[in-house]
Amino acid sequence: MRRSSNWRQSLQQLKQKLNSKLQPKLNNLQGKLNRFFRKPVVDFVLVVLIVFSVGLTLVALSQPNAFPSKGRIETIQQTITAIFALELGLRWFAASSKQRFFRNYWVDIIAVLPLLQVFGIPPVIQLLRLLRALRLFSLIVHYTNMLPLNLKRRTPEYFLIFELLFLTVLFGSMIILGFERGNDSAIESLEEALWYSIYSLFSGEPVISPIRSLGGRIMTVGFMLMHMTLFVVFTGTVSAFMVDKLRNENTLMELDQLSNHTIICGWNRKAEIIVREYKAAGKAKDTPIVVIAFINDDRTIIDPALRPIVRFLDDDFTKVTVLEKAGIRRANTCIILSDKSHGRSEQDADARTILAALTAEKLNPNVYTCAELINREYASHLALGNVNAYVVSQEHSAFLLAQVALNHGLMEVFGELLSYQGGNHFYRVPLKSEWVGRTFLDLFIHLKQVHNAILIAVDQPDGGYCVNPNDYTFQQDDQIILIAQHDIQF
Repeated sequence: MRRSSNWRQSLQQLKQKLNSKLQPKLNNLQGKLNRFFRKPVVDFVLVVLIVFSVGLTLVALSQPNAFPSKGRIETIQQTITAIFALELGLRWFAASSKQRFFRNYWVDIIAVLPLLQVFGIPPVIQLLRLLRALRLFSLIVHYTNMLPLNLKRRTPEYFLIFELLFLTVLFGSMIILGFERGNDSAIESLEEALWYSIYSLFSGEPVISPIRSLGGRIMTVGFMLMHMTLFVVFTGTVSAFMVDKLRNENTLMELDQLSNHTIICGWNRKAEIIVREYKAAGKAKDTPIVVIAFINDDRTIIDPALRPIVRFLDDDFTKVTVLEKAGIRRANTCIILSDKSHGRSEQDADARTILAALTAEKLNPNVYTCAELINREYASHLALGNVNAYVVSQEHSAFLLAQVALNHGLMEVFGELLSYQGGNHFYRVPLKSEWVGRTFLDLFIHLKQVHNAILIAVDQPDGGYCVNPNDYTFQQDDQIILIAQHDIQF
């Protein structure tokens, strides 16, 4: 028993040593294989082999068994299939997740099953090689990143239609030819089977003399069903594409004509509140608000009355080209909201806010930039970039809650002052030259007696604010902050 235990222990230690030596080499090999499979030349070779394999499959299945070169074609096909099997084996070895590998390549695994013909599997299994066409379409879709945004967004739908057409015609032609050839039918060649499949698919009904075999009739019904499916998919895709194209063209034309407008980066419920406040203040009466965000359509606006004053730009607001398309060089104000969509962390959201704010200031130093931050510790970046204003959302909401708790009933006052929906609001008014040299108290009394407005602060030319000063004499270029029921012109 002791010898057996020592032997097992020694074997376990030997396995651990082998693993410690082999595992780094295996990881290194897996890394090299992954880098190899990511090379474009590998995808190009796969595309060539797939096209060649599908072509040979069509030739082999369309010819009678006595065809002289059929054996040579089958040898070439088995060689190509073996290459694909080797490729899949190496991909399986290099895959970090075997489950993900089978989920991504299960169709390709089925397509290499014709290798089993050496074990006496029926020749009809050669049809499975046609499934490699799906791999061909997936490789093409992989290289569509250079397409325009509108077309790229619809790429999966377009290639879904092409895949359905291609596979339906190929499989249908082979099945029709296999059942009808030699059965006293009008279909005796691959060309006739292909034309029959295409005509039946697009017309929705058989176009030549009735099919003789049961399998051919079942396939014909399949053509008719696929005709209805493709018609619905194609019509819906083209309609959606045309609607997007027309809407985006109109939007871009309007964006080119905008000036002195407001840009909102990001979209959420706070953005809708901002748009509603702009509308209530009369700021968006003549000039619409441009919103840059990843949004499928403008139906995300809950209030239908706000839709006419908003123009959506479906893109990333951190890109220079997107900000320029939105007219940042001609804009008056740029509001950047904290974007936590798509599972972004608070740190990532603040980083995007800072990047967009600094980019906007660089493109147009005259634009008034307001940014929303989650953490105050990143505010120094905005200050260094000369960003005009920022709001630390969590911090300022905490201040508001504290004030409401300390001063009961204060929320009604804040609610009226901070919203343009009704009542009194804050206004910023340039100081008239006739008031230069006079005191804060003089203007306070004048505004209250004449305009029923309350003077609360002064914005000085050097950028400093004086809130409710005890003794202040107005200077040139001062601006005043007051509370009133409407904009004051004095």
